[in-house]
Amino acid sequence: MLDNFIEEQKIATKILKNAVRKNKVSHAYLLETNGYNKKNQFLLSFVKYLLCPNQYSNFNDCKNCYQCQNIEKDNFSELKHIYPDGLWIKKEQLLNLQKEFSETSIQSNKRIYIIHEAEKMNPSAANSILKFLEEPEDNIIAILVTDNIHQLLDTITSRCQIISLKKNNINNEKNAIERIKQEIQFTDELNSIEDKIILEKIAKIIEFIDYFEKNQLDILLYTKSKFHDFFVDKNDIILFFSIANLFYLEVLKYKSNQPIKIFLDYKKIIDNISNTNTIENLTHKIKIIIDAKDNVKYNINNNLLIDKLIIEMTGGV
Repeated sequence: MLDNFIEEQKIATKILKNAVRKNKVSHAYLLETNGYNKKNQFLLSFVKYLLCPNQYSNFNDCKNCYQCQNIEKDNFSELKHIYPDGLWIKKEQLLNLQKEFSETSIQSNKRIYIIHEAEKMNPSAANSILKFLEEPEDNIIAILVTDNIHQLLDTITSRCQIISLKKNNINNEKNAIERIKQEIQFTDELNSIEDKIILEKIAKIIEFIDYFEKNQLDILLYTKSKFHDFFVDKNDIILFFSIANLFYLEVLKYKSNQPIKIFLDYKKIIDNISNTNTIENLTHKIKIIIDAKDNVKYNINNNLLIDKLIIEMTGGV
């Protein structure tokens, strides 16, 4: 949860935790992501912390409670996500949001709506959300997310508390890519992709693994949002299995008291997976991933491929 980001996003994490602890939560936040490759994980952790009835900020205390599980699964009625519809976020989307939030809440005394890529609001949508921000209700929190704050109207930014995430360390990013390329032979197509995109995909792969390890077969209900939305073509699938294999190898080595050398930014996830798996479990999962990667060349349906992977990995040894 939010405490996982205390090292990478110290300032942002402290601001948000203090606001919740002191009961001084803003009615509107503008999250400036600055290209941070784990922005979605940070955002989700912040939302969990805001809605947590016990104000837990770390997984060890929370134990992934029922409410946090529903938020993770995008199955929490008081949390709404708004994404661009095509090129733009449209006025109708925000009017529908306001209509939904005018109804009585069911699962929580707080309601949160998140506008992703907020800079893509068209003029009528921007004016519509401005009215929503000007007359805030006590139980509704807005979170606007953008990678380019300068494309938003000043009248919108002035009504939000701005939380700026720290950019990824460029040297660390380059080092991470180089470490991975030393272990995995990238195809020409993958080598042509920007490092930033590769790092975002790696973050999604590890997010998938982390969710699977915590929820097991339950992930079968969410393979679209956890996998298919991000890994579409053959190169994506090969990258997924290559990184997943490398990540589990890192966990296995860590389990055997070897230092983390490749996925330095994911030590807490590696530690958690190491604690909940035996060496036999990890070895078994690595074999399943290798077999799945070999099956990619046979053009097996992606849905069947990922479902089979999940079921076999859940089965253990």
